[in-house]
Amino acid sequence: MTENNVDESKDRAINSKRWPALGIGLLVLIIAVCLFVSRGKSGPQEGTVVIKAGAATLGSFTVADLRKLPAVEKKVVVQSNCSNNCGNNSGNNSGNSGENSSEHEFTGTPLLGVLNSIDPGLTQKHKKIITRGVDYYSQVLEMSEVLQPDNVYIVYADNGKSLQTKAGGEGSLQVIVCNDISGQRFTKWLVSLELQ
Repeated sequence: MTENNVDESKDRAINSKRWPALGIGLLVLIIAVCLFVSRGKSGPQEGTVVIKAGAATLGSFTVADLRKLPAVEKKVVVQSNCSNNCGNNSGNNSGNSGENSSEHEFTGTPLLGVLNSIDPGLTQKHKKIITRGVDYYSQVLEMSEVLQPDNVYIVYADNGKSLQTKAGGEGSLQVIVCNDISGQRFTKWLVSLELQ
């Protein structure tokens, strides 16, 4: 009887060591399968903006392409979306116009010029543009806003410095809407323009 108990103890010890090894092996196999399935399927990448209409890709551009177009310097003051007492414990915000705002001097080119460089008829064929960032933030712009002079720009620099990518590098693009003083419709880390 004692011999059987000793054998059973050895079997349990061996089995208890096999389970963690099997679990680790299974985990490695799952990771390998996931990497194999997801290869070549990367999401949108900063640095290139793709212009689409439905399933069709109409064109694309990079920061280098934008720098070849006529550059415009745009001074923009973005107001905070806080109420009058935001960041001001005294409750008196009168006369403090700069307290809840940030000043920018963007360098870029009008979105209309970019669209015309791809196809001069795009603004006539489509009514809206969906701007989308690498973080999937998106905004809808009416084509009438794009056609307004001095309103919608694609910018690549702020205060003389290249815009930062989401990962912290240089070479990002951003859509700014000058008629939006709160900046809520600005699209950072721009990767696509979808025409509708």
